[in-house]
Amino acid sequence: MTRAPRRHLSIHRRGLERAAAHYLHDRCYERRSAARVSDFAQYLELTAPYLSRIASEVLGMSLRDFLRKQQLERAAQLLRIGMDIPEVALRAGFGTVSTLYRWFHIGFGMTPGEFRARL
Repeated sequence: MTRAPRRHLSIHRRGLERAAAHYLHDRCYERRSAARVSDFAQYLELTAPYLSRIASEVLGMSLRDFLRKQQLERAAQLLRIGMDIPEVALRAGFGTVSTLYRWFHIGFGMTPGEFRARL
């Protein structure tokens, strides 16, 4: 017996996005620590494999990529207001400046400094 594909309403996506926003704010931005799928799962009191599978179905991308995208958007916002790059790395939940640079280059095709210069 084959199961029909799971259908998720937009409410599931919004709920997951809201939960991720709370997690990033409470655990990463405020505490200035790196975002991790395992930590997010623990925050929601779920197992990481289960949350990853559900998130992938709902979001259409891996949970890790989704969290990273949210962090990059936060970093870009902080750079726009003129925050120093080391502070951006901490306040956007990247943990270290080198991690921010690596992911910022992957996400935007430029370094945080180049991004700021283009503003």
